[in-house]
Amino acid sequence: MSPGFAFSAASYDARDERRGEEEDEAGALGVRVEERQPRLGGEDGLRAHRLVVFGGAGEPVRLRIGGDAGGGPARGRRSELRENGAAQLAERDDENGDEDDDERRPAHDGRDPIIGGTVCHYAVGVARFAAMRSGDHYLASLDDGRAVFLDGERVGDVTKHPAFAEPIRRVAHTWDLARAPEAQSATTYVDPATGRRHSTMWLVPRSAEDLGARRRAHRLWAEPSYGLMGRTPDHVACVLSAFAGWRQLFDPGGTRFGDNVVRFYERARDEDLYVAYGIVPLQIDRSQPAHRQPAPFLYPGVAAERDGGIVVRGAQGITTSAVLADWLFISYITPLVPGDEDYALSFVTPVNAPGLRVYPRRPYAQGTTSVFDYPLSSRFDEVDATIVFDDVFVPWEQVFVYRSVDLVNAQFHESPSHTLANFQSLVRFTVKLEFMAGLALKLLEVHAASSKPEAQASLGGDIAALCATFDALVQAAERNPLILQGVARPHPQYVYAGMSLQRRLIVDMLRAIRELAGGAFQQLPSSEASFSSPETRADLEKFMRGATASARERVKLLKLVWDFVGTEFGGRQLQYEMFYSAAQPIVNTRMFRSYDWARAKATVDRCLGEY
Repeated sequence: MSPGFAFSAASYDARDERRGEEEDEAGALGVRVEERQPRLGGEDGLRAHRLVVFGGAGEPVRLRIGGDAGGGPARGRRSELRENGAAQLAERDDENGDEDDDERRPAHDGRDPIIGGTVCHYAVGVARFAAMRSGDHYLASLDDGRAVFLDGERVGDVTKHPAFAEPIRRVAHTWDLARAPEAQSATTYVDPATGRRHSTMWLVPRSAEDLGARRRAHRLWAEPSYGLMGRTPDHVACVLSAFAGWRQLFDPGGTRFGDNVVRFYERARDEDLYVAYGIVPLQIDRSQPAHRQPAPFLYPGVAAERDGGIVVRGAQGITTSAVLADWLFISYITPLVPGDEDYALSFVTPVNAPGLRVYPRRPYAQGTTSVFDYPLSSRFDEVDATIVFDDVFVPWEQVFVYRSVDLVNAQFHESPSHTLANFQSLVRFTVKLEFMAGLALKLLEVHAASSKPEAQASLGGDIAALCATFDALVQAAERNPLILQGVARPHPQYVYAGMSLQRRLIVDMLRAIRELAGGAFQQLPSSEASFSSPETRADLEKFMRGATASARERVKLLKLVWDFVGTEFGGRQLQYEMFYSAAQPIVNTRMFRSYDWARAKATVDRCLGEY
């Protein structure tokens, strides 16, 4: 784990001490604290522990701090979470009373009190801490009655089911990391119009600096899972941020649809929602378009129209992280054709919408015996799923595109969405490459082979050169943005070069790691229990040891490597990296369209013209 996470343990131990320091700082800022004011904002049964009053900018600004009088657990607040949103409750009602919910907005000179740089020139205060949701509020939000079916039975609370509990817990932990005060210079940005601080994954990029801020946020979300979870909350946040920055694409269907895009983006940003997406149809008859499938509404489509919205029927495949998410964005990235108008939709819906059913593939955590034996399968399976829409009602306010083939086909590639979302994927893959490089080096070290010239040459040529090349492409995409109508896109040439290279890198890197391990995987004991049995422990400790590690340490490393390259979880990782975006010819065609062929051709013409 990177040094950026060093704060995670110590920061929580020091909260009480810091609270006193924060209150001293408040006095220096001319802030007064009034104890136990009556409830604010009409929250039933809620009282402020403290009320912070700031002067300046014309009128006083009153902000509540602290939790409710009862201090009840977040899980008992599901109805209020659904009504008000997780981040709003996290902002006003953290049951622990942590200071990272404090929104301190003194009058200021347009400089961010956390990062120091100028952020705006408006007469507003800057939020000292972000309204980002906490891990506890995220966990509570998932106990919402969603219809998830596993092995033919409906799952109750997904946060407690052994198939899903650990990856959900990992996501919750990352939210707490991102929300910690020490992290917020890297994980948040300030809205210049309001002075409110939000998670950087919702930043609409306007410059290379903004893309750099997004890259740092993507790394924070990728590092806890070592790049193994591809559809963390920051991924679809890229799509929605890009849509909001390019709302003019949706207006031709009616300005209300552009309004819907912006309105939902603002809600998702303010509540810090986890949105997953389903944009790839089921593989039924791939020779035919949506409207010519063997039966109507095998793909999601409009079954009926109501005064307040539409009724959606059908199913969508490969909806990764649906079990872990709050909302789903449903549309098509595969091209539609004339005649597909009933299917030409783009909309959002909560995962617990009536009539929506989630069918996960077999979760890999179910087959694990221990974290020691399956350290990755047991913790980082984000769980792909098929979504069935059994006449799900979708209000008009949640519809972005309605019965427009052209707009559905345009939404990802004409907006900055595709490049911004795949920029996140490349940043995440960079973290995964670093993890693979570390595994390769550790394999050599445990057998005292890392100092051999031939081993170093192999690591340098087969591992390090590829990792460095990929990292350079990510940085080039960030630092050389394509800025159109005020929105910065990571440069498509470098994004698509990275995507094209990625599919080959993963195969080559996995092969290199397998070759370094050789037959070591076939010599591993069946489980961790072998080290605790008095009949087998002595043999294992004698014969399973490495040149530089004990038997347990060596076996632990080899089981980690095997879980990465050889288990069912490892096989899914390979399949995901090869196909999460598109088949290789499609990715290569995008690269062809993004490359500056005119410049290349002009170079040849100049040479030909010299003689």
